Amino acid sequence: MTIVDVAVRAGVALGTVSRVINNKESVAPALRERVNEAARALGYVPNSVAQSMRTQSTQVVGCMVSDISNPLFSATVSAAEEVLHQHGYSMMLSNSRDRLDTEAEILTLFQRRRFDGLIITLSREEDPATLKLLADCTIPTILLERESSLPIDAVSVDHFGGTLQAMNYLIKLGHRRIGLVTVTQAALPGRQRRLAYRSAHHEAGIPVDESLLSPDVFLPDAGYQAAYRMLVSSKPPTAIVAGANQMPQVLKVVRMLKLAVPGQLSLITLGDTDVASLFEPALTAVRWELAKVGTAAAELLLARMNSTASARDPQRITIPTELVLRDSCAQR
Repeated sequence: MTIVDVAVRAGVALGTVSRVINNKESVAPALRERVNEAARALGYVPNSVAQSMRTQSTQVVGCMVSDISNPLFSATVSAAEEVLHQHGYSMMLSNSRDRLDTEAEILTLFQRRRFDGLIITLSREEDPATLKLLADCTIPTILLERESSLPIDAVSVDHFGGTLQAMNYLIKLGHRRIGLVTVTQAALPGRQRRLAYRSAHHEAGIPVDESLLSPDVFLPDAGYQAAYRMLVSSKPPTAIVAGANQMPQVLKVVRMLKLAVPGQLSLITLGDTDVASLFEPALTAVRWELAKVGTAAAELLLARMNSTASARDPQRITIPTELVLRDSCAQR
């Protein structure tokens, strides 16, 4: 079935059918329903490829994250998808697994498919090959939880402020040996958390013990290895602050060593997930509105895809955090 068949059945001009299919407002409601009824009766489905060639728009946004199983990413991406759907866009989601070759393949695919916009995270923000791909990209792009030397819009969480809140709280409780388990410095959260860790020590006049910082490596079990090394050492930490994606690995070590929380070890998670609230005792957490991150990214992308906003300077949106006190921290 073609647009001609729909026009004949509905008894309208081809232009009217075209305006209805493309959701133009200049069609009376009754006429719009007549066209839609004819399309349904004939089983007509618009040719999206042909439409994109005419309109130069695919109505698709590409989204790339390292791992959608990360609860922080899944909630954020879901919120972004909901906003985009409300504006007539679909989302194609891909996982990079923090592999540079996979990231390059995904970014190249997104550009070849001529998607209207991109929302992406990068495993290594300053990788030369990745930067070249982004520099050559003509598609509006939003960096999610990342920053770049390129003039690209970005939405991220205040990881520095959140980690500083956690550190200051533990120091106030009397802790002086605090471990930090987080992602590498190749990504914004890892850098900001380490900066906050050092800043809190400096402000409190406490020397930084480098053995209490997780190694700067890309390994699936890096959190587990870091926590184990810290906790079996001759001078173990009395508290650990860990990223939400690393906290389950930390908890495995805690359970294996049969450590009492918070009696022997205080814990704070950077990112409030189901693990934090369901663990016994419930974990004190640095929390931010996950949906707000995704919504901000989608709204910023929608504005950038609007040609009237294309000349604006790059936008940097930072989502605030708060410290949620539960039962996993004790006085030293």
